[in-house]
Amino acid sequence: MTHPSPSLLLPLLLALCVACGTPGPGAFDAAGEPGWAAAVAFPQGDGFQKSAEPTAEQRAARDDPSEPDVARQVIHRAVLGLVVVSRSEAEGAVVAIARELGGHLQQSDARTVVVRVPAARFEEALERIGRLGELVRRELSAADVTEELFDLDIRIDNARQARERLLAHLAASQELEHTLALERELTRVTEELERMEGRRRFLAAQVALSTITVHLDSNDPSVRPRDGLVVPFPWLEQLGDGLVAGNVAARPRAPRILGRGPAFDVPTAFLRYYQSEHLVEAMDADGVRIKVQRHENFDKGALAFWQKLARRALVEGRGVAIAEERDLPGGRTLLRGTREVAGARYGYMLVLVRTERRILSFEAYGPEPQFDALRKDLEASAQSLRP
Repeated sequence: MTHPSPSLLLPLLLALCVACGTPGPGAFDAAGEPGWAAAVAFPQGDGFQKSAEPTAEQRAARDDPSEPDVARQVIHRAVLGLVVVSRSEAEGAVVAIARELGGHLQQSDARTVVVRVPAARFEEALERIGRLGELVRRELSAADVTEELFDLDIRIDNARQARERLLAHLAASQELEHTLALERELTRVTEELERMEGRRRFLAAQVALSTITVHLDSNDPSVRPRDGLVVPFPWLEQLGDGLVAGNVAARPRAPRILGRGPAFDVPTAFLRYYQSEHLVEAMDADGVRIKVQRHENFDKGALAFWQKLARRALVEGRGVAIAEERDLPGGRTLLRGTREVAGARYGYMLVLVRTERRILSFEAYGPEPQFDALRKDLEASAQSLRP
């Protein structure tokens, strides 16, 4: 087979240069490559040459106000922080919710689980996951990638056309030097095309499935960041001491004439074992304890003020998952929750009583089965508290 003369090959190369939008061929470039090879080359790095960019006409078509609105392509992500009773159970529930909604587990470790859910079920997933524990953190983000996807589609289409042209010239080439140069260029164009196609697939997958990262805390509330609020009332930070750290009176103390402490009716089978002017502790033989303290009501603070701070201290400082919160008659409020300690579940109850001068805190806690059996008696005991 006879090889085409340079005079016949030159028009083909010029046509390729014109199609790619590159300068015309010269003799040799600075690296010693044939000038036409530089003419069809794409610059190194992340971008194609100008022909791969959307043209002015293509951009105008996209931005034309007369065109119908393009469906926005948005990537949604969320980060949730939950105080839960059991991390393992909560993790299983998060994964079950994601799968039920058509999603899947992406990754998990000792404290964090990441799931993907269809974008259309994103809000539903957030609501259901948020009900698994005490929600202490909720961060949402959204990234509109409509224009990036639009540009990628155009660049991918242009790159595919350029690749087809290179293939056509390679099939027609009969000069070894030209063939090798075309093959090098074809390899580079193909790699760039695959990179852009991969980026497009990634963005499309992120749009289709939203990501939810859930941080689960139960036994170690100290890992949760605090927002800088310093509470100048130490007794609030000490709520739950007996439940979490086992801090109770070291030895029994009988009541004295001026040190009887807050008065209340102790449930049957309970024994008061410690009484001082501001503190009373009681217990039963099954490990359920009662701790009642008297505190100063600074500036005649409202019950809602103390209740809010107490709730925060229990959730963020003690890892108690609040299950019930309600007002009681007589200027009282109740908080009830659950906490896992050394692999076992414990019930917890706090009742606050307010007067203009005093705040009384009634805490009760113990192993969940025994605590639940005594809940009504414990609430009645708290209601009997006499400021």
